[in-house]
Amino acid sequence: MEGMRKLIHTSGIFTIILAEILGTPFLSSIILCMTMLYLISEYLRLHGRSLPIVTKITALAARGEESSGWILRPVSYAAGILIAMNLFPKPINYAAISVLTLADGLASLVGTRFGHHHLPYNKKKTIEGSTFFFIVSLLSTLIFINPAAALLGSIVGTATESIFVEYTENLMIPITVGFSMSILLLLSC
Repeated sequence: MEGMRKLIHTSGIFTIILAEILGTPFLSSIILCMTMLYLISEYLRLHGRSLPIVTKITALAARGEESSGWILRPVSYAAGILIAMNLFPKPINYAAISVLTLADGLASLVGTRFGHHHLPYNKKKTIEGSTFFFIVSLLSTLIFINPAAALLGSIVGTATESIFVEYTENLMIPITVGFSMSILLLLSC
């Protein structure tokens, strides 16, 4: 279950490649259509029916406590990617997407498996997970932007991820990372 969940989360990095191939407007349309399809699938699932492939993937990735109601994390995740892709210019948008998809997805795995030291202000997060988030964030953003912006975005992203939980982090991470890098790059012009 958790492995499937993280595979889906980290595979969002491919939206960067798809945006380059298909263009941002067309890819955004595809993501919106897929999100609507997912919401229809959720409605059907809650009413004892299914949309075969989508409902099966949801069942494989859902945590036990989520299955009793609407599972909306995929919607906030898609929204986070869409916001980053359309709100920020290249390459900031790609850096923000890499933080959401890679750093957040992989940090959760590390924090769950190896995290023993909880953050004092958020017991759902660990020092190990946050440290890994920062490292992956820095390495992935360096592919797209200069070191100063990558460092600032990674610090802001790590702080944001350590504070927000549940549905909000999928929205807040790309927004705070994108804005912080945008401001720094604007000030350095």
